Amino acid sequence: MKKHVIIFTSIFIIIISLFLIIKKIDIYHEKKYTVDIQLDTNQFDLSVVDCIPQKLIDIKDFGTVSRLTIRCKNSFDDFSKTKFSKENKDIEKYLQETEYIDFHNSVVMDLSRKLNLNELPPMDCAKTILQNINQSTHLIVYDPELALQISSGITYGYPASEVLKRSKGTCGEFANVFVALMRLNNIPCKYIQGYMITPYGQSLHAWAEFYDENIGWIPVDPQVGMFGVSQYHVKMLEGVDFSVIGADFSSLKFGNSKIINN
Repeated sequence: MKKHVIIFTSIFIIIISLFLIIKKIDIYHEKKYTVDIQLDTNQFDLSVVDCIPQKLIDIKDFGTVSRLTIRCKNSFDDFSKTKFSKENKDIEKYLQETEYIDFHNSVVMDLSRKLNLNELPPMDCAKTILQNINQSTHLIVYDPELALQISSGITYGYPASEVLKRSKGTCGEFANVFVALMRLNNIPCKYIQGYMITPYGQSLHAWAEFYDENIGWIPVDPQVGMFGVSQYHVKMLEGVDFSVIGADFSSLKFGNSKIINN
């Protein structure tokens, strides 16, 4: 009897030890691919900020500005272990054509045909677009003058068709083209507005999210060609296009951003 108790106790200790080791590995893994970022801003949607894989940790109001602490996840390097939102309420609106996402246009449709996108499932369609429009392809060249006009609130930028005709744009124009090509092929896609906050600096940034029924809303950065995004992408707003997400850069307040743990 005593021997059985000793064996049982030993097995129990081994199981507990394995559990603690696995838990420690999981915690290390989570820390490796996440950062907590703090920033002050006056333009955000709480339901967007606090949506997986991103998580709102804290919020404090200071008059017209709020201080947000957000945990951001690197879904680019850690895609297979990232949980994405599967919320699909009003998903049909992310298939619609808008002034800036004008996909029933010959130049957009020609590019879609050239890339054979109509034959591809959502994941492959997204990867093909990213490979063929990112900044290294020079299909779209960065336009610093337009970036200044957008950040000053003078313009919302250019529609997808105009971007392809001009071959110039900002991160928002890369996003417009990506979203247009996805929606043209009946794949729901969102326009995302937020910030890039890295150890080396901060800036406004735009990217996209598309819907895969098996995975959920997958973020991508069309400008750099990232499938998934880094832990330095901080999402603030989302919508069918830039003009309706609630951003007004002429009255934007943003600053005091810092990475709390890295």
